[in-house]
Amino acid sequence: MPDIGKLLWPKSIAVVGASSDVQGLRGRILETILSHPFAGKIYPVNRGANEVQGLKAYSSVDVLPEPADLAILIIPAQYIASELERCGRRRIKAAVILSSGFAEEGEAGARMQNDIAVIARRYDMAVSGPNSEGFANIAAALCPTFSPAMDKNAGPIEPARALGTGQVSVISQSGGLGFAVFDRARPRNLKFRHIVTTGNEAALQASDFIDYMLDEGMTDIFLLLLEDVKSPETFKCVAEKALRAGKPIIVGKIGRSEAGSRAVASHTAALAGSNAAYRAIFDHYGVIEAQELDDMIDLAVGFLACGDSMPAGKRIGICTASGGAGVWMADACAAAGLEVPVLDDATRKSIDEYIPSYGTSQNPVDCTAQGVHKMGYATFAHIVAQSPLIDAIAVVVTARRSAFLEHDLPKLKSLKKDSRKPIFMWTYTLPAERNVEILNEVGYPLFTGSFGCARTMRAMVDYRAFRERTLNKPRARSIPHPARAKVHALL
Repeated sequence: MPDIGKLLWPKSIAVVGASSDVQGLRGRILETILSHPFAGKIYPVNRGANEVQGLKAYSSVDVLPEPADLAILIIPAQYIASELERCGRRRIKAAVILSSGFAEEGEAGARMQNDIAVIARRYDMAVSGPNSEGFANIAAALCPTFSPAMDKNAGPIEPARALGTGQVSVISQSGGLGFAVFDRARPRNLKFRHIVTTGNEAALQASDFIDYMLDEGMTDIFLLLLEDVKSPETFKCVAEKALRAGKPIIVGKIGRSEAGSRAVASHTAALAGSNAAYRAIFDHYGVIEAQELDDMIDLAVGFLACGDSMPAGKRIGICTASGGAGVWMADACAAAGLEVPVLDDATRKSIDEYIPSYGTSQNPVDCTAQGVHKMGYATFAHIVAQSPLIDAIAVVVTARRSAFLEHDLPKLKSLKKDSRKPIFMWTYTLPAERNVEILNEVGYPLFTGSFGCARTMRAMVDYRAFRERTLNKPRARSIPHPARAKVHALL
């Protein structure tokens, strides 16, 4: 296996095709790299310029003052193979190919893409692409991409106050969607480590990057946007490795419909394959399938905040100041296959001491606005968490005004510290930025959709149960089976 570390953690990079025209992609990628405080050396390569965006330019990688660790190639497709060969001879050990016009455009492009694979093997180069949108190593402040999500004016690439202590990595065959996940997650204050877009995967595949990041040991949640799996055996090995390490893989499988499959073929020349076969693999290895981008982000939020205290079962206690919002959450839980049982008598008696007669302690617990203003959300969540009939708590809040949660902050901290059961927050109003910070500081997952909250709780219940069953089983030895070739053909 080539050294993916040279690709993701280079100390020097050559941008082949770099331009001073920041309106075009060749200029935008260098502008984006320079807009972040990457500490390594940057060598623009342009045959017709002595200087590019204030940096000394070089006519070829052959005349660089040193072999760069990584080459970023953004030149016409017909020149990629010869340039990659030149990089190999120059002992450049990694390359990212952003250029398009390969297998997605027919037989001639497929032959050029095959040349990339041959050259990568010949020089043992870590090659990502072609037809990718680059990557971002957030920890290194390295963003060789033209994605507008990483523009200098798009906002900070790290949150001021991150949710939890874990990190998320995105690996996507689609360039646009990979960076879209990062961009859409910005308001949720997740800490990202890597965003890698793999494009047509002439050499390195998504599974190779997951494997590297598992060994690196710094990614806790993987968000995988998948069009196809080119090596099912590799994917299965990596999925099992992640499961045993307790690092959830959350996958968004695109190309599930007939129209989607056609679009996938024209996008990256991928064969979308059988949905049933993919789902069978996902189910067998505990891979969590999401339905859309925001679903993936919700799941990442839940696992980051509560990954060390996942629900032991499906029984959910709901606390709310709004009766209608509590009913909505109960419906969402039912739709997700969760249970909302009536609380035991002892727990109800404790709750009844704090709520007016028009509230209810049955579950959902309608604490009423009066009860919450008097005691705070944390008090009621703490009581419900004591019930032997409850595995997790969903607290329904209005996070529009920050003063109330500020006042409740000491109790929320104590609740988080003392409770062994996970606590999830759903706000039925749009949250104020300060409230997001408050709940991030304490470590609570905050959701803006009741069904997203419920879906996340159910996924965590299933993941915990599946992983416990799997780890308690001895590993089965793989044996040949006559149906294996048929399954591979479906994929």
